[in-house]
Amino acid sequence: MSSDQPVESASRGWLSRRRFITASAVAVAAAAPIGAAIGLTGTASATDGPEPGELVDGRLGGSVNRAFSYLNFVMDAYKKGNELRLLQSYNNESGLLTTAFVYDNALALIAYLSRPSKDNVRRAKVIGDSLLWIQANDERFTDGRVRQAYAAGPMLFYGGSPSFPGLVREDGKAAFLWPFGFSGSAVGDVAWAGLSLVHLYARTREKKYLDGAVAMGNWIATTSTSTHAFGGYVGGVQGDGTTVQPWSSTEHNIDCYGLFKLLARFTRDSSWNAKAASAHNFVTAMYNPTDKFFYTGTQTAAPDLINKDIFPEDVNTWQFLSLGEHHFDDAIDWAATNLNTTDVGGVSANSQLPAGYQVSGVTFSDQSKKLTGVIPNSGGRSNDRDAVWFEGTAHLAAALLARNERHKTGGSDGDRARGYLRQIASAQGTLGGGQTVGLTSDPNGGRLFDPGEGGTWTGSPLPPNSGIVAASSAFDTGFGFGYFQNQHIGATSWFLMAALGVNPYRV
Repeated sequence: MSSDQPVESASRGWLSRRRFITASAVAVAAAAPIGAAIGLTGTASATDGPEPGELVDGRLGGSVNRAFSYLNFVMDAYKKGNELRLLQSYNNESGLLTTAFVYDNALALIAYLSRPSKDNVRRAKVIGDSLLWIQANDERFTDGRVRQAYAAGPMLFYGGSPSFPGLVREDGKAAFLWPFGFSGSAVGDVAWAGLSLVHLYARTREKKYLDGAVAMGNWIATTSTSTHAFGGYVGGVQGDGTTVQPWSSTEHNIDCYGLFKLLARFTRDSSWNAKAASAHNFVTAMYNPTDKFFYTGTQTAAPDLINKDIFPEDVNTWQFLSLGEHHFDDAIDWAATNLNTTDVGGVSANSQLPAGYQVSGVTFSDQSKKLTGVIPNSGGRSNDRDAVWFEGTAHLAAALLARNERHKTGGSDGDRARGYLRQIASAQGTLGGGQTVGLTSDPNGGRLFDPGEGGTWTGSPLPPNSGIVAASSAFDTGFGFGYFQNQHIGATSWFLMAALGVNPYRV
């Protein structure tokens, strides 16, 4: 999830997750249903779920511990202690060099606070302090924004330049990754950063974190209030920092609603409620009451019109986590039913799973289950229409746990959520082996450098069975980019939040 998540690819092309596609994608046969493998039914659980921060399933204890070990390892890959830094979003071999997406780091911050040990709170504060430092040290803007992504460690870009030493450039400014096109500020990314800072304020009561979140909220309201038909907030600004993205994302407005309601609560400034209402109105206008799901947002070229060409998972689960309104909770079931998938090694076309191994969950969008051919910017990989998106599967588990209903047909939301989380834990123990992170053997500061140009990807081996890969096999999202079998901070953090019963939109 990410709110403006870029392409994860070993190639040199980079697109944005939330550039809405207005042309219809090629439609072919849909992927197989989830089947019995996921084991979503079983003995009924107690109506009251565990308290936030407690395991929702005792069998997940080892998986959760290993997932925190993964976050710690990645966080300490380049700097240690209380030095300012962000976490590299993917393993070295992903081709994204040391890219640290703001969205992923906001998730990691909240995940650390999901189990607020002394060390986890310290780590959350390091991420929060780094976000505040970034706010204050942009090369051009001091208006509360953060950009899409920054350097976590030293790297040399494709073609031999430029080189980045890490988060802090030689001139003392924040190292945002303009060569990848990550110069813009997406409303969703800024909102997630703000949400994470509110969580940190609620835990520490250090006012600087609330002030940082307020500055982010003010940036959204000042630069991105929509004048189009559905209101709410537009997509943010492009890489030049000033050109407005005119389309609006349901996901972004879900994030804004959550942030603005928390700001109203913690600042006791009721004006945030009106800003939240604007986001709420946009989100609810995107609901399809006939088919009971949420549209992705408005069209790029026609922002007064709804984009009806692609139906993603995230808006249909996040809306309940943020709004908490039961008259929309059928959208959770829409995602579980229409985006369910099972990837089977040796059976699913283009599967990368070991023969005979299978894993179930949900995928990114309806188009992920239909598209054929090569995934954009993937280096030639073809779409696995049965691939599981593990971050989205954790979204679904978190939404089911938040809803926490029993069903007339037997079982409960809790049973279903635990089934999904066990599938993710299975993948944690099976996929992503041999991947590395951190400093390499490059003689110039251990930087990452494309092996095709004389460098190396290889850093320190990640702890075994620790991080969650983004996808069971490479797949096409339908938004012009793919997800791949690379260990991912975002997927791991969502797994931790769901496994510990934490709703990131709530404090």
